[in-house]
Amino acid sequence: MKKFMELWTFEWNRAKRFYGFLLAFVTALQAYAVFHEYNFWKDGYENYRQQGYAAMPEQYLQEYGNLTVAAVTSNSFFVFSVMTAVFGLLFYAVFIWYQDWTGKNRFSFRLLSLPGSRFAVYASKFGTIWLLITGLQVWQIGLLYLEELVFSGLIPTDIYRDIPLQMASTSSSPLALALPSLFSNYLLFYTIGYTALTLAYTFILMHLSGRWKGVFLATALAIGLIAAMLLFLRTGITTRLYAEEKYWMMISGSLILFLSGTWANYRLLEKRISV
Repeated sequence: MKKFMELWTFEWNRAKRFYGFLLAFVTALQAYAVFHEYNFWKDGYENYRQQGYAAMPEQYLQEYGNLTVAAVTSNSFFVFSVMTAVFGLLFYAVFIWYQDWTGKNRFSFRLLSLPGSRFAVYASKFGTIWLLITGLQVWQIGLLYLEELVFSGLIPTDIYRDIPLQMASTSSSPLALALPSLFSNYLLFYTIGYTALTLAYTFILMHLSGRWKGVFLATALAIGLIAAMLLFLRTGITTRLYAEEKYWMMISGSLILFLSGTWANYRLLEKRISV
């Protein structure tokens, strides 16, 4: 546990600069989305009035409806900020492995040679990504409340309509995947997400332990998993299950793959990689 905490602190200190830049970039884009959407509405409203239509809000609302914070979350700059955060974290999840295994000093050898279980190296990197994801979620929730406060203050009260923040994104929005409105969806999405991250780390460690042979084995494993999933779907079992049964089957399958991937990563670090 001591080795894990020390490595986790070390990984977090390395990630702080990248993470701070990512949070600042996301915040700046979403702030711009708020004022961009306000100016877009303001220009349209002024144009509506200049065309000689009645300036009464009632007539305007009959034609265009109320404005909500969903206009901000569907703005292209807002969507781009969420996508940037997602792909930025995906990039860093891979980068934190290869930054130690490449270069002249082979810093990975020093990490693996430290006293204690080698699995702490994996756990610290996985824990760092978990911390970055969770922190970004909390940051995004805070931004949503702040953006609603600012946007509602800019729009006239007779035109703006308050809605629950859970309704601020459509099902097709990346925000609906990053921050699902239902806990059941949150559990499903992030169980699958962390399982995918675990399997990705398995492929990375297979590559690092076996180089091109590891790449071949990782590719074969990925093809095997995809083929097994397709064959399972072709059996038609899922068509005879209720929605709730399908849900728990996906959760259970993800957990099995998560535990299998974690065990494989442990074996690769302890038995396959030598220093």
